[in-house]
Amino acid sequence: MIRYILLNDLDFSELKILPHYREWLVDWLKHIEEDTENGIVSSSMCLQGLLSELTIYNRCKTDWSEILRAYLKNNEGKPLAYSQAFGEKLYRFNQWEQSPVHAVHTHWWIEKLNRANREDLSIYSNLIEQFIQPSGWIYNPAVSNTNTRTRMRMELMMSVAMGLEILSYQGLSEDRKRVFEGLLSSVPITGYLSAEYFRFKALDILDMLSLAPSDVSEVITTCQAGEGFCDFSITSKVDDYMGTAKRVSRDKPLHSAISSLHANYIATRCSSDVEDMVNSRLRAFSRHLSSKPFDIPAFRMRDVDVPFGTDLSPFEVIGASYIVSNWGN
Repeated sequence: MIRYILLNDLDFSELKILPHYREWLVDWLKHIEEDTENGIVSSSMCLQGLLSELTIYNRCKTDWSEILRAYLKNNEGKPLAYSQAFGEKLYRFNQWEQSPVHAVHTHWWIEKLNRANREDLSIYSNLIEQFIQPSGWIYNPAVSNTNTRTRMRMELMMSVAMGLEILSYQGLSEDRKRVFEGLLSSVPITGYLSAEYFRFKALDILDMLSLAPSDVSEVITTCQAGEGFCDFSITSKVDDYMGTAKRVSRDKPLHSAISSLHANYIATRCSSDVEDMVNSRLRAFSRHLSSKPFDIPAFRMRDVDVPFGTDLSPFEVIGASYIVSNWGN
């Protein structure tokens, strides 16, 4: 059984990939092959490359661990999100040497998959320990010293869930558990499916799902979009500083395979009515994807072009295939 925290209910060792999605993943791997050989890589690229190979071939054809060691560790051996060559290729990006929580988690997850022993993996839990802030949030302030109040709730919740997955593998003390239980139970409903999904994942790791917000089903309802679900309700989103919808007025709600699977995960912890509604919507989404398999557009903020990388990610493509396979009958 191989699971990754972003799509935790999906077992990559048993996933049946549909032909058109398989072809897309094969092409994507070919697309990144030259960059990978030249060290123009990110930790996310390595992770998605590994998961794509598992999905297509049921094994890894590339030594992703070696790529991580060669290009994505600094002189002190700390995991990096971007290689130097990758950072230099990004437009005006001179802060490529950084170790955010998701990069630490990627290195840990891949090495754990490759059966690294617990002692060797302890370097990652030691790093996460250093990232724990007095408030309980887990992030590397050297990457960004943004005030916690203005950090994205999805980023904060994801980092806590990823950090807890690493820490719990080595063993969490009762004192540590209580700190995280208090933090996760005290944050008001965020309005973001991804943030609530990672809150649930973190509480699940702590075996304290009873502390999850009781009214989280409201987020699922407001995040219906297109044929499935999106991460947040465009109509209710306002800018933290301007206090108006001016900066999001041109954003468009788009259904997402990942967000739809997040909705499903949360719904299984809600009432049967909510779960039935989500399953009904996922069946409709499955039918839609069967006829239009690549109608899973990447979210675009207003009119900003992103001239680097592909619009779609393997995560979305794999998630879409899973939805069609699981809800298509």
